[in-house]
Formats: sequence, C-alpha cells, structure tokens
Amino acid sequence: MNWTIFAAEEPNSWLLPGDINEVYWGSAAFFIVLGLFLWKGLGPVKAFFANRTKGIEDDLAAAERATAEAADLRAEQERSFANVDTEAATIVAEGRNRAEALEADLRKRAEADVEAAKQRARIEIEAAKIQALADLRAEVAARTVSAAEAVVDNSLDDNTHDQLIEQYISQVGATA
Repeated sequence: MNWTIFAAEEPNSWLLPGDINEVYWGSAAFFIVLGLFLWKGLGPVKAFFANRTKGIEDDLAAAERATAEAADLRAEQERSFANVDTEAATIVAEGRNRAEALEADLRKRAEADVEAAKQRARIEIEAAKIQALADLRAEVAARTVSAAEAVVDNSLDDNTHDQLIEQYISQVGATA
C-alpha cells in the first residue's frame, strides 16, 4: 500500500492509520458476524460438507460396485466366449453328421428308385417280348394259312412245292 495516503490522515500509530473508533466498531461488527456465523452458519456448512463427502463416498462405492459387476460380467463373457469355440465345433459336427445321414438316406432312396426302374424296365421288356412272340406266331400262322391256301389252289408238284418254300423263306427273311 501506499503509505503516503495514510500519512494525510491523523495517525493513531504506525499500524492503525485513521480513526481508532472505526477500528473498534469494525472489530466489534466482525466479531458479531463471526459469532453469528459460528453459532448459526457453521452447522449448515458442516452439514453441507458432510453431505458432500457422503455423496462422494456413495458415488465412489457405486463406482466400485459397478466396476466389480463389470469385472464379473467380463469374466462371464470370457467364459462364454471360451465355450463358443466348443459350441461351434459341436454344431459343425452335428451338421456334418446330419449331412452324412441325409446323404446316406438319399443314396438309399436313389438306389431303391433305380432298382424299381430296372424292375419296371424288365417287366416292360418281358411284356414286349411276349407281345412280339405272339405277333410273330400270329404272322406265322397267317402266312401258313395263306401258304396252305396257295398249295391247295395250285397243284403240288415238286417244282411248285419248291417254289412255295423258297417264296415263304424269302418273305420271312425280308420281314425279319
């Protein structure tokens, strides 16, 4: 501070420049306000700081609980992730087993279908063979009848007989 300003006033001493009554009244007012503060204001201030401390402690405890819960959750997740590989291997193995079983089943069905188709083809071939033999017998019978009619119509001398046989053989050879 600038001591020259205080020097213009009437000094009481070198420490208390100015009027001493101001010092008394100022000190009295200060101690009254200090007493009121200590009597009425210190409790709420202490309560405020106690509540603030308790709130901070509660927040810290909640943070520690949350940290512990997160650590537990993390450990649980790590255990479940460790089991994921095992579960995936199990699922893949089950899928392969199902695929192999399905493939075997499909092969059995395909083989059964092929065998059934072969059996139907054999039956159809046998029926066609029987029909062809029946048709051939009917044709031979018809030709025999026509040959017999031709023989009856013509006189059967040796020369005519040989011609009829040759003609019949050539007709059968041409159609076969």
